[in-house]
Amino acid sequence: MDAMDLGRAATHGAITAAPTISTLTLLSGRCQTLAKDLQTAVGKLAELNPILTGRAKKSEGKVWVEPGVHHALFRIAECPKECPLIAPLDFKSKLQFLEGLEKHLVDPLTAIQTLHIGSQVFLVELMTFEEPFVCFVVHLSHLVGDAKTLYDLVGQLNALLAHQEVKPLQWDSPARLSLELVPLCKADRERISRWGTLGWLAQKICGPARKSRVSLLSKSGIEKQKLELLSSESKFLSSNDVITAALSRAIKNSKVMNIAVNLRGRKCEENCAGNFWHNVPMAHQAAQDPNAVRALLPKLQYYKDGEVPWTPFAAGRYSFITNWTAFTQHLEVEGLKVECHLVHGNFLRQNPTNVAVVFHASRDALALSHNVPDKNLDATGLLGALLS
Repeated sequence: MDAMDLGRAATHGAITAAPTISTLTLLSGRCQTLAKDLQTAVGKLAELNPILTGRAKKSEGKVWVEPGVHHALFRIAECPKECPLIAPLDFKSKLQFLEGLEKHLVDPLTAIQTLHIGSQVFLVELMTFEEPFVCFVVHLSHLVGDAKTLYDLVGQLNALLAHQEVKPLQWDSPARLSLELVPLCKADRERISRWGTLGWLAQKICGPARKSRVSLLSKSGIEKQKLELLSSESKFLSSNDVITAALSRAIKNSKVMNIAVNLRGRKCEENCAGNFWHNVPMAHQAAQDPNAVRALLPKLQYYKDGEVPWTPFAAGRYSFITNWTAFTQHLEVEGLKVECHLVHGNFLRQNPTNVAVVFHASRDALALSHNVPDKNLDATGLLGALLS
C-alpha cells in the first residue's frame, strides 16, 4: 500500500490538532491465552488494514500516511503496584477506577505531536490484574480515523478473536477527497478555519486548564424529557436532541454549538474508515431547543451561506458535542464480561475548547464525558434532570 492522502477532513478544521481517540474497557473473568490471542489478532488486524502500521506526515498542505513503518501495535501494560480490590466496587466506582488507570498507560498524543515526531497511529494495550479482571485499551490517531473507525476496528478484532469472517473497511473511499465532507460554503469554511484556529490557540495559551468529567445519564430521565419537550412541529425527538439541548442550556460563555454528524450513509458508504464527520455550527441559544436541533440535523446547516459568525470562533467561545452511542462496540471475548467502558480523559483534557462526548459505558448505561470548567456549567435544569 502506497502513501495515502487522508482526505479533506484530516486537513480541514480541528482534526490536525485533535487529541488521539482512546478508550478503556474493564472486563471480568479470566482467559489464560488472552494476551497471546489478542496479540495475534492485532497482527492480523494490521494485515487487513495496513494504514494502522503507518506514519502520518504533512506535505503540500495535505496529511498523508505512509504504511509499513510501525509494527509494534500491541503492548502489555504494567498493573499499578497499589491497586484496590475491584470486585466490590459499584458501577460508578469502576468507572473512576478506569480513570485512575490512565496514568499507567501510554499517554496519547495530539495530532500535532503525531505529525511532528512521526509516531505510530494505532496501539492496543492490555493490563491484567491479580483479580480476574483485565483492562483493554485502544488508541487511534484522529488523523487516521474518527470514533466510528475506532469502534469498527474493535468489531474486526472481535471477529478475529472469535475466528469469524471479518467485515472489511474501505480506507480509500473517493468521498474522503471531496469538500462535500465539509458542507459549508467556501467563505464559511475559511472563516471557521482561520478564526477557529485563533480562538483555539487563545484558549490553549490563556484559557483555563481542562479536566475530564464523567457522569452517568438516566435513560428514563431522557425518555421523560423527550415526551415533555416534543413540540407539535416535530414528529419525534431523539436522545441526542435532548442531550444536545441540555448541554446548550447548561454551558455558559459559549456562542456557537457545533453538533457532530456522521456522514456515512449520506456522503459515503457505511463501512468507510477515516474521518467522515461534519460539525454543524448552530447558534448556542437556538440549540437549547431540542426541536430546533431535530429540524437542523437532516439539513446539515443552520446558518445561511456566508453568515457563520466569526467572533465566537476568534474568541474560542464555541462548543462541540459528539454522540458515539449508535456505534459503540466493546471487546467481546468468550468467558469475559464487560464491566464498564470509558473514553480516555486525554481526549477531553487536550481540547482547550468545550467538548462533550456521549457514549455507552456498558451495554445498558449511557455516559457523558466533558471538559467544561465548573464555573461555566450549570448542571441544574434540563441537564440535571438527565443525570443518573
